[in-house]
Amino acid sequence: MSPAPRSIRNRLLRAVLGVVALGWLGTVALTALFLDREMSEGFDEELELVAETTLVALETGTDAVVPRLVGVSPDHDERLLRIIRPGAPEPAVPWVSPTTDGFFEQAGWRVLRRSGDHEVVEVAHNQAWRRSEMAEAAVSLLILVGPVVALLIWGIRRALRRALAPLDDLAETIAGRGPDDLSPLPEAGLARELRPLAHGLNGYLARIDDLRAIERRFVANAAHELRTPIAAIRGRLDLLGGPGAAAALPMLDDLTRRVERLLQLSRSEAGLGLGRGPSDLVQVARLLVEEARRPGAEVRFDDGDLEHLSLPVDADALAILIRNLLENALEHGSGPVRVVICPAEAGTGAALMIENPTAQAAFVEAPFAKGPGSRGLGLGLSIVAALAAAMGASVEKSIRSGQARVVVRF
Repeated sequence: MSPAPRSIRNRLLRAVLGVVALGWLGTVALTALFLDREMSEGFDEELELVAETTLVALETGTDAVVPRLVGVSPDHDERLLRIIRPGAPEPAVPWVSPTTDGFFEQAGWRVLRRSGDHEVVEVAHNQAWRRSEMAEAAVSLLILVGPVVALLIWGIRRALRRALAPLDDLAETIAGRGPDDLSPLPEAGLARELRPLAHGLNGYLARIDDLRAIERRFVANAAHELRTPIAAIRGRLDLLGGPGAAAALPMLDDLTRRVERLLQLSRSEAGLGLGRGPSDLVQVARLLVEEARRPGAEVRFDDGDLEHLSLPVDADALAILIRNLLENALEHGSGPVRVVICPAEAGTGAALMIENPTAQAAFVEAPFAKGPGSRGLGLGLSIVAALAAAMGASVEKSIRSGQARVVVRF
């Protein structure tokens, strides 16, 4: 099982979002480092402010200094203040004080020691409390940045959609073209990056159109050149007579039909059927049904009680289409062929239906692909499809319960 085709839009979106995510994560990491440093400096400044204020208050006060341990924040023990008087018992703390002033860290505490004239002050912060405060600040920052990131992702998706819109339009234009549409793609108004693609595709279409034109000319010229010598040979055989000539005449007739099919195919591919007519469907079908009736071939015609039914199509193309359907039904069918004309009704146009019993399970539609026992070239349905497309008609084919049915809706 082949993998699903990869989308340029999705790949580009993932790449852009990946770069944005990496940039955002890098920004968050740098911001966290900067925030940690700034908050640490702010906490240290708080320690210095509390220590200096306490020393000033103690030195200017009139009461005796009493050693004590108090919380800087009421009901919290993450920020402590210890006052020490030399010679007096020191209040117990989780850390061991050094003998010099300054900052020190011990047992999970950040401590500032300051000495006055008659007392020592120690102010401490619990490191876990400082980290939790920093984490809360970082989370708050992320919460604030979240909507901005969401807006950025939405803007990137919208910008990519608008930037790739010309590519989508070009893809839809190509996908909406018919298999026989070899007209050049419009290059005006395309983005600069798409013009080489459209230009190269137009060159490719032009080469295909040239090759098809050469092929059609070859088929038409070959078929046309064969008609004259075949007619001359048939005339000679008619004059000569005899059993040998009588045996060769059916082969020449079969060859004549093959040449005629090649000419019909060439004419249909060259655009026969684009003429607007008018032509009479009832009269053309009636003439072709009479022509198809021969010994061993039963063809029934139902004109729908219509004397005339005018269609805006080329009469020659209509005749070729019906003749190919009739010959296909007679050759591959196993019983009487029924031809029915359905008049136009509300919401639908006129239709021609041809049905017959058959032993085949499906129609053989590929050019030059022949069904079992076929003596033709396998071009009948290809000619019908080309002419119907030129007329703007639709062809519906089905085989159900041994009954083949073709409906051409004009």
